[in-house]
Amino acid sequence: MKTTSHPNRFSRHTANLAAVVALGLVPSAPSADPETLPFPVITRFENFRMEQGMPSHKIHSVLKASDGRLWVGTWEGLLVRDSKGFHPITTADGLSHKMILGLAEDPTTGDIWVGTMRGLNRVSGGKVKAYLQTDSGLPNNVVYGVDVVGDHVWVATAAGTGDLNTRTGVWQIYDHNNAVMHEPWCYSIKGAGSVVYIGVWGGGIVEHDPSRGTFKEYRDPDADFHYDLVPDDGPVNDITSWLTWDDGVLWQCTYFGFSRFDGRRWRTWVESKSPLPSNFTQFVWSHRKVAWIGTDKGLSTTDGETWVNYSVSDKGTGLMEIHRPSQPVEKHTTDTALAHGFVLGVWVDDQEAWIATSDGLSHGLLSAAPGRRMAAHPTLPNTPKTSTDSHPNNITAP
Repeated sequence: MKTTSHPNRFSRHTANLAAVVALGLVPSAPSADPETLPFPVITRFENFRMEQGMPSHKIHSVLKASDGRLWVGTWEGLLVRDSKGFHPITTADGLSHKMILGLAEDPTTGDIWVGTMRGLNRVSGGKVKAYLQTDSGLPNNVVYGVDVVGDHVWVATAAGTGDLNTRTGVWQIYDHNNAVMHEPWCYSIKGAGSVVYIGVWGGGIVEHDPSRGTFKEYRDPDADFHYDLVPDDGPVNDITSWLTWDDGVLWQCTYFGFSRFDGRRWRTWVESKSPLPSNFTQFVWSHRKVAWIGTDKGLSTTDGETWVNYSVSDKGTGLMEIHRPSQPVEKHTTDTALAHGFVLGVWVDDQEAWIATSDGLSHGLLSAAPGRRMAAHPTLPNTPKTSTDSHPNNITAP
């Protein structure tokens, strides 16, 4: 897509001016008014790094629970944030390993399930219970992804997918021996109504219907790991680094592009031939048919037609690109920026976004979604005055 500067059509209308100021954009770009976009945009970032209480630079995962508490998975343990601030949960509290890879909430009990580099953990009532391969039936101790569907906890591990029935305590394991998986290395898991989607590292996507015991495989028809030879013909690549599903739409991350499936039609995007800023996509969160994508070049959000990309310049300033169908790309500099351009995890609702990066945790405040009034943003406890300052992008590798 050709990149051109957006014409200077600045309006003196008060409402447009207020929207531009709120976004922190250059004053010559009123087209970034959130009312003209089909989904909310981030109006401001607040960042939390080690100097603001993070135990490590790398934040792997983030989840806001239904009770309002924020759960943060890092290289050095788990954090939970309430009205009094951040509180650590470490191996001294019973956590099976300090490196957190995935988080999920049981909506019925409020329990938090934690995937780590060595085991699965359940945080319930302030206590931690660990499930290990050697003592519980867990397929493998490396737990990349976790999801809760009814009474079942599903995990994606380095040696297959596990299904824990929380009522009986019995595990069921699925791998290349008893399912249509090309290999047992599973990266992601997501419940989707009556089925479960499994992201297989070199085997595309597997759809499993537990009630019927059936499996269906989605593979890249091109069978080429480096190029999407025929766009929109299926998953963009067999290497599934992450996937998610919401409101009837399945989204797939790979290291060679990004895919969307609505049950009838596949859409694929690759760098340089679409608004996707990088083929290296490693995490996706979906909300109301909109995907929030973590890449090695920042954060992207799309409904499949319009795209907004957030990145960090070499000087640490924020950059935002807006891609509208059949229109010139709009480029803007923002007052605040992501903590780092290498995004590892995302959580988003109608009001806010939390982004896990290779150098800290970012909190993004969202504009009102079209057609919906916005509640006031919640007060952030213990937020230092410097948390919105720009930070040099001085980490060259994740």
